[in-house]
Amino acid sequence: MDSQHTGNGTTASTGKTSGMNTYTSGVPGDMEEPITAHLFELRNRLAIVLIWLFLGIILAFPFSAKGMLIIWKEFISADLYMTAYSPLEWTFARLKLCLVFALAISIPQLFYQLYRFAGKGLYPHEKRFFLKVIPASFLLFLFGTALGFFVVLPVMFKYILLYSGDMATAQLSVQNTLSAVTTILAGFGIVFQLPLLVVFAVKMGLVEYQTLKKQRMLVYSAILAVSLFLSPDPTFIAQMVVALLLGFLFEFSLLVVRLF
Repeated sequence: MDSQHTGNGTTASTGKTSGMNTYTSGVPGDMEEPITAHLFELRNRLAIVLIWLFLGIILAFPFSAKGMLIIWKEFISADLYMTAYSPLEWTFARLKLCLVFALAISIPQLFYQLYRFAGKGLYPHEKRFFLKVIPASFLLFLFGTALGFFVVLPVMFKYILLYSGDMATAQLSVQNTLSAVTTILAGFGIVFQLPLLVVFAVKMGLVEYQTLKKQRMLVYSAILAVSLFLSPDPTFIAQMVVALLLGFLFEFSLLVVRLF
């Protein structure tokens, strides 16, 4: 009886089926923990991301006024004066511009904290994938904001919105104008995270590759809704650019999933 009991215990520890309902993961070093412990750890890691976001805003704030002047001269006109309709409008506009820089350093930190959170349950090849995602996330955010800065914003301001200057005197609110700029810059940076998110979801088993292929119409409908939300352009040109870009990034994501 003793030998049989020892044998059953050995069988359970190696992950084979026995009379006892025990289970251990095949990943070395992975241990089963209570759900509350996982929730507390996730909360702490998300708090770290928020701290990085807050620090990014603080670091960028001293340079935000100069950045606003550069944006104003680049996309509006040096001949048009900035108009503030409330005492705090200038400060809020600067904070929104700082948010773009804060997101650039916080989104890679988010992927890193997710890696640390799930690291014990990942196989070596999955860990290598996560470590590649972190710098890729930062580069994709920069590429997205660059596209918004050099392509979409000139279309919005230089060639469309300011054509009304021939008919009426333009008085542009600082906060509303900078809100449109920061929404497009941050939105394009976040949009370019789509390939990483799709590959991550497939790699982690959250969604299947075949499901994404079969539900293309549903995905494109969601893409259209997101593009309308991210781009505050009354001409709808920015929305069309975002929708086409998201569609391209989605198809590129499926290609990346097949390759990896």
